Amino acid sequence: MHKLFIPYVMGNKHFIENVKTLSNVGADIIEVGVPFSDPVADGPVIMDAGSKAIQEGVNIQFILDQLTEHRNEIESDYVLMTYYNIINYYGEADFLQACARAGVYGLIIPDLPHELVQQFKARHPQRQTKIISLIAMTTSESRSNQIAKEAEGFIYTVTMNATTGENGKFHPDLKDRIKKIKSKSKVPVVAGFGIRTPEHVKDITEASDGVVIGSEIVKRFENDSEKNMLNYLKSIRNALNR
Repeated sequence: MHKLFIPYVMGNKHFIENVKTLSNVGADIIEVGVPFSDPVADGPVIMDAGSKAIQEGVNIQFILDQLTEHRNEIESDYVLMTYYNIINYYGEADFLQACARAGVYGLIIPDLPHELVQQFKARHPQRQTKIISLIAMTTSESRSNQIAKEAEGFIYTVTMNATTGENGKFHPDLKDRIKKIKSKSKVPVVAGFGIRTPEHVKDITEASDGVVIGSEIVKRFENDSEKNMLNYLKSIRNALNR
């Protein structure tokens, strides 16, 4: 069964080449992080990458321009992981129009709670770009059900608060929670945070429709040889194709 591979890259000066690499190895959706001075949902590896991108002079306009210029060379869908401050400063309507020109499939806005996401959607009913919902493992079941019912594109479940069992695998309670979310959703439910290895992938996709891998990929693009990077990406893709 084909499961979704959603790798993350930081939007830095050379991000478009990384996006093309990920597309070529079979990524289904690529998450492009927009560097921001005050991130609230990033670990140390991604925070450091974001700081470096800001020092390089990268901003949202550079990212949108690069995606617009190269959109025909990228087979995968791609989403932006950004913060509402950036969208608000740009102007909501103008930002969504720029995303449409750039071929952006969706937006992940971690600092916008569900109620404000729904208001955002209502203000822009004709938009082409989907707003992707996040559900944390600490979210109540009733609230999770509401978010799942109104989700579009895919649901990103945040496994950060989940512990692994004695065998190093993801806790059965986490898998049960993901299955419950899936039962209420009409869109795929993927898991992210703390997923690094093919073994992690095989384990969590017993419940989820795919995985988001962020810090490990950012770190490997920074430090690995091209050959090692491609071997790693192919190992993840193969683990998702079982």
